[in-house]
Amino acid sequence: MNLITGTSGNLGKVAAELYLQQNTDQPLAVLSRSAAKVKDLTDKGAELRIGDYGDYASLVKAFAGIEKILFVSSNDLENRELHHKNVIKAAKEAGVKQLLFTSFQYTSTAADSPNGLMPVYVASENFLKDSGLDYVILRNGIYMNLLLDIIGTEIRSNKTLFAPAGDTQVAFTSRNDLAEAAVKVLLSEDYSRQTIDLTNAETVNFPQIAHILSDIIDADVKFVDPSSAEYQQALAAAGLPAAVVGLFAGIIASIKAGEFSKTTGDLQHILGRKPQTVAEFLQTIIQHN
Repeated sequence: MNLITGTSGNLGKVAAELYLQQNTDQPLAVLSRSAAKVKDLTDKGAELRIGDYGDYASLVKAFAGIEKILFVSSNDLENRELHHKNVIKAAKEAGVKQLLFTSFQYTSTAADSPNGLMPVYVASENFLKDSGLDYVILRNGIYMNLLLDIIGTEIRSNKTLFAPAGDTQVAFTSRNDLAEAAVKVLLSEDYSRQTIDLTNAETVNFPQIAHILSDIIDADVKFVDPSSAEYQQALAAAGLPAAVVGLFAGIIASIKAGEFSKTTGDLQHILGRKPQTVAEFLQTIIQHN
């Protein structure tokens, strides 16, 4: 039996749904703190395992009898690294054969990254490599879905793309494509003790995204490239909490620094098809809203 964590969130839920559609003799368990949050998955045949990233004992119990785990990383801003170590240690203690970890794409070292998340992922990857577990690190490209938060809901009226991202090329990657690739790796026996860069094969920059938006809404969308301080002031004025402001500022600083510019063919190879492009993604989302 295999297990997927994070199944009440976006990536994990999509991965679990895709797994349950596969023709496989490997049953699926899903980890959740609440049965109600994954009822749609258990109704389709997944086995519920109750567990919490912050409760080590619950994880050891939940992982009993599990062969392989797709571990969707924690989204807890304060306890992320502890959560990651808990899952890895519990998997080792429970006798799990292999752990797949959804990490994050980066090119810098932990020390010089403008994004505060990067040191956590570097430490988590190293902890997994040293754990003795068989592992696959899935270094995911930056989600296309993040663009929706950056663009905002008023793009048709304000016709402005506002972000301090410069003209750096970015390999935005479909979250659904990443979920599909993760399931394919989980069900395969061809991967062991390796890191896979799962990024789009194409890049775009923010001026190009403004042109894409212009075509979609049939209006001239202007790209405004403020300073990071101006951007943070605008987010704070919009009522976002300081922690969220800092998170977005760090991610966009990483974009501008080229952290997410890397392209590979690995995602396309695993999917067996071309990954979704930014233009296709935005066309689907914005045209229907």
